[in-house]
Amino acid sequence: MNTNRILKLLKNPLRIDELKRFFPETSKRELLAALDELVSSGQIVKNKKNRYAISSHFGCISGKFLSTSRDFSFVEQDNKTNEKDIYIPAGASGGAWHGDYVLVKLTRQRTFRGRTRGQEGEVIKVLKRAATEITGSIRKQGKSFILVPDSHKYPTMLVPKAHISTAKVGDRVAAKIMFYGERRVLPQASVTKVFGKNGDMQASIAAILHENGITIPFSDEVLSEAKSFGDKIPPDSINGRKDLRDELIFTIDGDDAQDFDDAVSLEKLENGNLLLGVHIADVSHYVTTGSPLDHEAFYRGTSVYYPGHVVPMLPFELSAGLCSLRPDEDRLAFSVFMELEPNGRKIKSNFYKSVIRSKARMTYHNVNLILNNDKEMCEKYAFLVDKAKDMAALADTLHKRRLARGALELDIPEPEILTDGKGEPVSLSYREREQAERMIEEFMLIANESVAEFMEHNNYPSVYRVHENPDPQKLRVFAQFARPFGHKIDASKPNDTHQFQLVLDAVKNDPKQKALPTLLLRSLARARYCEENLGHYGLQAKYYLHFTSPIRRYPDLITHRMLTRALENDTFTANDIMSVENAASQSTTRELAADSAERTIDRLYIAAYMEQFLGEVFDAEVSGVQAFGVFVTLANSAEGLVRVESLPGYYEYDEEKMQLLGKNGVKLTIGTPIKVRLIRADRLSGQIDFTPALEQEKPCQH
Repeated sequence: MNTNRILKLLKNPLRIDELKRFFPETSKRELLAALDELVSSGQIVKNKKNRYAISSHFGCISGKFLSTSRDFSFVEQDNKTNEKDIYIPAGASGGAWHGDYVLVKLTRQRTFRGRTRGQEGEVIKVLKRAATEITGSIRKQGKSFILVPDSHKYPTMLVPKAHISTAKVGDRVAAKIMFYGERRVLPQASVTKVFGKNGDMQASIAAILHENGITIPFSDEVLSEAKSFGDKIPPDSINGRKDLRDELIFTIDGDDAQDFDDAVSLEKLENGNLLLGVHIADVSHYVTTGSPLDHEAFYRGTSVYYPGHVVPMLPFELSAGLCSLRPDEDRLAFSVFMELEPNGRKIKSNFYKSVIRSKARMTYHNVNLILNNDKEMCEKYAFLVDKAKDMAALADTLHKRRLARGALELDIPEPEILTDGKGEPVSLSYREREQAERMIEEFMLIANESVAEFMEHNNYPSVYRVHENPDPQKLRVFAQFARPFGHKIDASKPNDTHQFQLVLDAVKNDPKQKALPTLLLRSLARARYCEENLGHYGLQAKYYLHFTSPIRRYPDLITHRMLTRALENDTFTANDIMSVENAASQSTTRELAADSAERTIDRLYIAAYMEQFLGEVFDAEVSGVQAFGVFVTLANSAEGLVRVESLPGYYEYDEEKMQLLGKNGVKLTIGTPIKVRLIRADRLSGQIDFTPALEQEKPCQH
């Protein structure tokens, strides 16, 4: 059936008999099936008079239901012609749960003090359920067991005794939803997994990982295959490879890194140019298409990192063993050699399957000491001091060249949480990014671009890392916020990224503007994986993909396979294109899940660290503004909420300017300094709450 034609015909209501006239060769049963499918998707609506029409004709829209943990909710529209979400008042949710795909009947315009604040609506149908399993804790209510979800966005559920499994009161569990409830009848769930006692942070972490589909143990089949390779590269695997074992190649990683999947080299050529080598672990030699390891890596998509832990994409026998470019051990690699002019312009790239022998396991810390002429470190690594300094000079040149073409340097600091031997957080600060970190970043970026350019120019299938142009409306909001700081942003020219970089540069010299990079980031699209080369907006790169981390990212592994096939002049088939499409979709999904889990777990550790400071006063800065309060961030990176009811006096929320305006003249907006007292730090939920403190109170120094 031609559903597009049906939708065009249904701009005005029609009965099925009337519609059938336009499809004389189609049976009434087939037409009904097509209409039922369109009704189920929310694209059309059937009214009480048995007339069908597109949803908008009946004042309906479809979208994603968003709970707020309060009585009211919102629906995020599919069709963004109306930029604001639909407000759903108490009692109008139609039994929808957070994340559900719903059909909404628009009821009236919302106004506040004479200003339109968007549409109000009522959920008339749940089109598709989002949640099929919920995590929470088991409690007793009278003689019944109930599940209290971890998220306040979900309702309490009844757990029948026959479905309690081995769970006991107080346990943290996962439960499958059997019945979503109706009117006064509670939803029902069946326990599928028990994580441990509620109140234990490890049980909370296990629940978060499970909720995001992140599996820790590997199957016996996968482990058996990983172990079958041994701990030494097979002698015959060297045949046909470029032998680089005598070259000065070394790795540079963080102090606590366990897997080393990239190494670097640099050589000065007789013509005055530089030959930069980026050598990546050849994971594809071991993880072959269709193998148990491959299926597991595809399912996981990425490694997941949280304080003191890693859930690897590949078993440790490979990720920290045979594939890791450990010093003084022969390793199989995929090498990219780029000839660069002294000004950083790339002349050409060459790609080789290679065998290397890293000469040192360097850390960012030690390389930074060398670059700062630390005598002890320079003596210890005398054989690579000159090379490291040449590399730093080249990286600086590449960095300037990248900024000149319009690449954005957001440079938003990330929290760094250190733990002790028991897994307890002992330190909280912002992660330092110094010269060595930036150097490796530049080398990996140009290697990724070089591979992407080769694959695109030759029309070979590959998984690209794409970053599309930002939404103009979001840029207008950013421009409005940046204007009081003296920045004139033309939101109609998103490709003029230099105007945004001028704002980012100004932040470095004015602490009052340090919220601007985060606001700009929120205005940009999210990077994703795609089988098409759509370019990378943030990097201002025509060609970009991920090649440099196949130990921990599945798209890189696929790129290695496709590049190998290309260098061997293999013929690509429709199956190759399909595998690339599937890898792009799955990898994007798994990356989102990993990011969500990492952020949520980090919040638990941050809250656990802050427990020791309950009642203390801190200097903070507003980092987010909502109608219900302001989020504030401390100097150590901890973020929490100051609820609007705790603020002295009456405040009104201005959504467009992202600020709370007090009747006393106080204006709270992003970047506003504020003194706060810590009143709650919950390591089980990650929730941190503050109240305003008196200006004269002395702040805590931690």
